[in-house]
Amino acid sequence: MISSYKQVPQFVLVMLLTAASTAWATTTENTEAARILEAMQLYSQATPMEHQTDRKTELLTQSESILLDVIANNPESLDAHRKLMGVYLQMRDYRKAIQTMQNAITLSPGDPKLFIALAILYDHQGAYEYALPILDEALALDPNQQLARDYKTSIQYKIESQKTALEASTPPHEMAQPHSR
Repeated sequence: MISSYKQVPQFVLVMLLTAASTAWATTTENTEAARILEAMQLYSQATPMEHQTDRKTELLTQSESILLDVIANNPESLDAHRKLMGVYLQMRDYRKAIQTMQNAITLSPGDPKLFIALAILYDHQGAYEYALPILDEALALDPNQQLARDYKTSIQYKIESQKTALEASTPPHEMAQPHSR
């Protein structure tokens, strides 16, 4: 029997510490994965429901709470950020969804898919002028990203349609009827 730690060779201590930290990390990762899975099950239940039901709101709020807790415990969990963005998209809380994607981009600035997701959020919000430069960033990261190219074309079309509609409309000052003649 070993009577003191001084008799244990140093490499054995290192191996024991490594094994203990690996077991802890694996347990932590498994717990995080289980929590994310739980949040996604709630999300999946809510998705087919009508938008304004109390039950759907409750499920999405529970999912949001779990994912926020995962992120609080591991701010670098890119998976939790992505899933949280989806929850906010279902909630139609574009401000929170955009903030979540911006945080995810900070964690992984080389991932063009995160930029595309952010552009989609701007599109949902009708902020096309913000979506274009975000798509340009995605294409700078991966010039072969077909989804970014297609989406950019779609956004450019929407911007042009908006301009055309604006130019075709009667200016407000011409619509007003004079009070006296």
